[in-house]
Amino acid sequence: MSDSPDDKVIGRVKRAGAIILGVSENRPWIEVCYSGDLMHTERFELPAGASAQIFVEEIPHKSTVLDPPRTMIYLEGACDVEIVQAGSHFIVRGTKEAPAV
Repeated sequence: MSDSPDDKVIGRVKRAGAIILGVSENRPWIEVCYSGDLMHTERFELPAGASAQIFVEEIPHKSTVLDPPRTMIYLEGACDVEIVQAGSHFIVRGTKEAPAV
């Protein structure tokens, strides 16, 4: 999924159902919830004090809930998600998982 050779891959998650973006004690983080099991998550801590911006792109989603200091994004079915760092920006992108045949 990564487009540029300069992008540093932070993590990949298969079959994600939701993404939570948040900040705790001046440390941004991204948490990915697995589809069908919202209690099973994978968390990615970003550099402390980073003035980084997080962009979410190319992911089909149903809804976004703003609940400061968190933002919850519910995806439209299971998606394979990739988190990359491009300079001071973090990009969360993914593709909808193809249905099983």
